[in-house]
Amino acid sequence: MTRLLSLQANMRRKLLSFVLLSLPTLAWAAASTEKRKVIILLAESNVEKNAQVPLNEPFINTLNYVEQDLNINFDPHRYPWNRLLQRLAEGEGLAFGLSKTKERMQTLHFSIPAFGNYIWMVTQSDMTFPYASIADLKTKTVGIVRGSSYGEEFDSYKSKLAGIDEDLFSLPSRLKKLLSKRTDVMLIGHRSPDPAKVEALINSTMAEVAPDTPMPAGITFKVLSKPLAIDYIHFAILAEKDDGIIDKINTALRRGKRIGELPFVEPDK
Repeated sequence: MTRLLSLQANMRRKLLSFVLLSLPTLAWAAASTEKRKVIILLAESNVEKNAQVPLNEPFINTLNYVEQDLNINFDPHRYPWNRLLQRLAEGEGLAFGLSKTKERMQTLHFSIPAFGNYIWMVTQSDMTFPYASIADLKTKTVGIVRGSSYGEEFDSYKSKLAGIDEDLFSLPSRLKKLLSKRTDVMLIGHRSPDPAKVEALINSTMAEVAPDTPMPAGITFKVLSKPLAIDYIHFAILAEKDDGIIDKINTALRRGKRIGELPFVEPDK
């Protein structure tokens, strides 16, 4: 009996020892299943009364894919472009939706391109003009989104234009400026390579989001047949805040393109 009690006590000690030794492993396993929260900075787009325009399909698909591939949770913070760039420079979080510029590359780490946007030129149907090169914009007042880049060539040519009108990331506001002839042409990014498709989308969108602004009789919005450029969209983070997340995002983007979950873009573009 004494021997049996001794054996039982010894077994209890071994079991207790096993449980205590297992606790750190179990705690680590539980912690490892918790998804890391990552602040993601996104440009806001307003229509009437500050309502946010939903993110477009390429943005949502890319964010969802990277989030799942990296097993993280994105915490979206939406700001006007200039404020977004300021927050990014202050190290608030990771940003998505940026194009590369020489100036930005001095302080930021960029991912490979997630996708490319065609930069289309939009005018009123009675104000179209032939476009062969950027010099054809010289006499135009061009509407752009404040804080946005439309490629190195356009950015370096802006000072030679008749005028630049910088507005919020608000499509109705910018289209209304075309109608009032405050601008001659508006630049807009869209993934479609088909100008007719973008044109139809813009005309239908205006009717939906700005019903208080009817189009003049016989007037529509026209998209010029040749894009200004192709703008490649990236993730970016303040270089000193990059803990390896850009490399992980690059791996996820390459994998997504390889298996067909994301559109193919030349990885070193």
